[in-house]
Amino acid sequence: MATHFFFWMSRTLYQALCFFFFCHIHINQSTMRQRTTVFNPYSSHDGIVQNVNKTNFQLSSVDGYPFIVENKFTTTPDNTYPAIKELRIQSKFSKSANNDPIFQFDYAPGLNIYAIPQADVNEQDFWQQVGDLTLEVLNITIPPVSWISNINSFYYHDLQPVDLINGNVHEHSDYDYSFTNEKVTIRELLTNVDSLNFNSDPNLFKEVGLFLIDDKISSPDDLNLVGLRVVLDDTDEDQNIHKTMFHIKPRHRYFGESNSKVIPQGLHPVLNTKIDVTLPDDVDIQECKLYYYLNVNKSLIFDEFQNVPAGSQLVVNNGNKNLELPEYKISEWGNEVLLEFDNITNEVNLTLHSRYQLPENANEKTDTTIINTPPAIFIGCNVKEGNLLGKSPFDTKNNIGGNYEVYFTEDTVFYHLSDQSKDTLTIDIPHGVTTFDRINSITILGLLIGILFIVYSIFSKLFFTSKVKKD
Repeated sequence: MATHFFFWMSRTLYQALCFFFFCHIHINQSTMRQRTTVFNPYSSHDGIVQNVNKTNFQLSSVDGYPFIVENKFTTTPDNTYPAIKELRIQSKFSKSANNDPIFQFDYAPGLNIYAIPQADVNEQDFWQQVGDLTLEVLNITIPPVSWISNINSFYYHDLQPVDLINGNVHEHSDYDYSFTNEKVTIRELLTNVDSLNFNSDPNLFKEVGLFLIDDKISSPDDLNLVGLRVVLDDTDEDQNIHKTMFHIKPRHRYFGESNSKVIPQGLHPVLNTKIDVTLPDDVDIQECKLYYYLNVNKSLIFDEFQNVPAGSQLVVNNGNKNLELPEYKISEWGNEVLLEFDNITNEVNLTLHSRYQLPENANEKTDTTIINTPPAIFIGCNVKEGNLLGKSPFDTKNNIGGNYEVYFTEDTVFYHLSDQSKDTLTIDIPHGVTTFDRINSITILGLLIGILFIVYSIFSKLFFTSKVKKD
């Protein structure tokens, strides 16, 4: 099995690297560059290519084996935000893992935003520019009080994903957006694609790769990709079609199953997760442990002093840790929790607690329904030659973002358990059925009655004392 990252090509090593890092001997400089990688899950490329030349590349998948596509766009930002050092947005419209072994979009469903300020920057300027940037690319602004702090950035999560605007990506596609004042990088994932038609664009440097996995010389820890890459540029006199073969060492892998559900228990619901997995046996792995990652809705409380499951250690609990405040006094979106287990277990029970909810009088329902995503269950392993993980052109590990990824070293691989749970978990929290006006009126009335009773008691005592003296 190959244990190093290398390329075999019909031409040169340099040209192969160009496909992945947007360089080419004769590039027409433009503001944006597109690299599209098409993964063909079938065993052969026969009949896939319908047309190819310097200006057009057409592909059609085999019936029952649709393409999986990653579009990567690199450009300079339209606007600069000097108070922001880095900002990353990861939005996912489906909780299910992609389960394809190449593209790395294994982060929490919904909207995930991470931001780092420049050193010694004015806090107000930083949050103003974060709001301006999110308004520019998402058409939303997020109050600064809604963010939490994680190990190295501010972090915001929402269960509802948000489409990226002005980014050339498709509606409701999963994407990963990274911003610095020097460069913007956008990765987009498309699944179940039956056909593709690429045309050259004078304002866009466009390069397309078509690959499949050669199972004969591949293993889960060492994938051999074979295919071709096509440069769509009619002004380039060089050959634009290049046969390509290379190896990658994937950081994210798939192994086992899990299933989570909520067990109602009054104000203290239990999140029950059944786990069906054994330790992976890939030849590159070393030490492995089981992990449990959960974004917790702000209406729920994780008590780190009493409710860490048996056999585990709490690694992360970021967010508001006040156990007494009601939901409407919590400004942050919630908490992120990461647990580490000493051994593989077949069941985890995590007890949560409910925060007091605002009373309602709009309907007769006595519960507030809270929606939460299921936990992400995975096995994290240190591997030999971990430096090769980052050499994959599809590796997305960064110094910020990726939910749990940021808490692990560069030589860690993740074995994701296929989640058989529902897309979301619902928890019903009892609340009062009334209005604040009614509560205030009753409170004032009770206070007045109390004051009148005290006044009555004082005057009665004075009157009684005076009468006794006269007698």
